[in-house]
Amino acid sequence: MSKSSPLMAIIPQESGQELANQIAVALGFAFADIIVGTPKDAATLLAARSEAPRYIVIDIGERAHDVLPEIDHLAEQCEEGTRVVVIGAVNDVNFYRALRARGVMEYFTKPVQADDVRAVFTADSSKHKGGGGGKVITFMSAASGDGASTIALNTAYALATEYHKSVVLVDMDYQFGMVAKNLDLTTPFGIKELFEHPDRGIDSTLIERMIATYGTSRLKIIAAPNQLYPIPEVRAEAVHELIQTLRGSYDVVVLDLPHIWTPWVASALTQATHATMVAQLWLRSVTHSSRLLGAWRSAGVDNARISVTVNRSGAKFKEAVSARDFERVCATSIKYYFVNDIRSIVSAENQGKTILECGNSAIAKQFKEFAGYLNKEPTGG
Repeated sequence: MSKSSPLMAIIPQESGQELANQIAVALGFAFADIIVGTPKDAATLLAARSEAPRYIVIDIGERAHDVLPEIDHLAEQCEEGTRVVVIGAVNDVNFYRALRARGVMEYFTKPVQADDVRAVFTADSSKHKGGGGGKVITFMSAASGDGASTIALNTAYALATEYHKSVVLVDMDYQFGMVAKNLDLTTPFGIKELFEHPDRGIDSTLIERMIATYGTSRLKIIAAPNQLYPIPEVRAEAVHELIQTLRGSYDVVVLDLPHIWTPWVASALTQATHATMVAQLWLRSVTHSSRLLGAWRSAGVDNARISVTVNRSGAKFKEAVSARDFERVCATSIKYYFVNDIRSIVSAENQGKTILECGNSAIAKQFKEFAGYLNKEPTGG
């Protein structure tokens, strides 16, 4: 690979590559630098490099105390502040203490989940960067037009007004995001500032430049561009840093994700305390739902953080599927149903308002209920 990753994974066998890359994506990186070998092999490689990784994951397999000298040798090739996690099969408290005495952040006995490793790395990072513990709630449509943006916007508004949370809604659909347009908001900057300048650090000045306030509510918006532009190359690390920074300032960060699969979208999902898939009960939607949910799980998003919601429940489709068939194909249960109320949705869009501002309709009540459910969900790592 021409570029190195901030995460190095040292694994004894090639079978460990999937977990290594899952950890990388969870941290916001496109891939991990993988060394199939030992810490001694990694030390030799690092000695020839000009730049050391920021994070190192070492899978020691069945080894224990005999690996300690190699870890010491590896530490000599690392910069101060490098964060190290070790994974192994041996459950030995004395070995654990020996690792901790060497500055290893955590030792996990197998099996281990990518999200557990990410939580250790990011928890330590928040101590140094002032990262907060705000919830991160993502929304993605299974198929184009399934309504994730409408549900994301109105749920965010309900969290801000009904549950008095400070909420920022980030429209990450760079080309076709409609949140600002649906609210008649004029936002000259928005997410474009991050996407077009990916190497710029995230700071308070940039955040203030990106954010627009919706009326007098506690809801803030980071909008997609008004015009159609080619999608620039976006670093997953930049999206990771944006989310972590926003978590430090808001109770809830709502991400309206595009219907695409890229490393930065995967990174955003792995940081979610709650990931919402918005689908409809028709053939294309169930097919895409199954594929996307499989990708989410492969990236390290566990089922406990996923909610599948059905939009336009009761609508008549030519290629309709039953809720039971949907759940069977997707290997998950449907968590919530939103009624088929096109009239309320179109009326709100024509007025440049949220559905909740346009009357106490059945669907408005459902947004309040769904926001209440998300509000009660525990904050993840």
